[in-house]
Amino acid sequence: MGQPADFAYAFDMAREAGLRLTAHAGEFGGPGSVRDAMNDLKVERIGHGVRAIEDAGLVEELAARGIVLEVCPGSNIALGLYSDWASHPIARLRAAGVKVTISTDDPPFFHTTMNNEYNNLAQAFAWDKDVFKEINITAANAAFCNAGTRNAVLTKLE
Repeated sequence: MGQPADFAYAFDMAREAGLRLTAHAGEFGGPGSVRDAMNDLKVERIGHGVRAIEDAGLVEELAARGIVLEVCPGSNIALGLYSDWASHPIARLRAAGVKVTISTDDPPFFHTTMNNEYNNLAQAFAWDKDVFKEINITAANAAFCNAGTRNAVLTKLE
């Protein structure tokens, strides 16, 4: 499959063309893949990224650099990365200052919805609507959309 560094030139070209960048890392690849995506590809967001929790220094770096993790808890559990919702690291990542969003990954394949993800996270971590609002504000700010769309979404969230 290759390593992130193998794709650095393509990511550099995309960035120079004005595209914003994300890459999958830190699911099966482990924390090293998150660091490689950050450093070699210079992405703003990382799809999954949850295995970063295994490296405290990496978690600190993610928080300091403001890199957003697109977290898909249900798929992480379904694929056996974590045994249940309570053991998923999303709450620990948030507590460490890492910006996270919540996603479904592949809803038909994982038989899930955003409501299902939210309900399971609320039960596992006693999260209330204010936590989900904060996460959705993070998602809106991290979205690869124009300012008008972002502002419209943020206004609805206020």
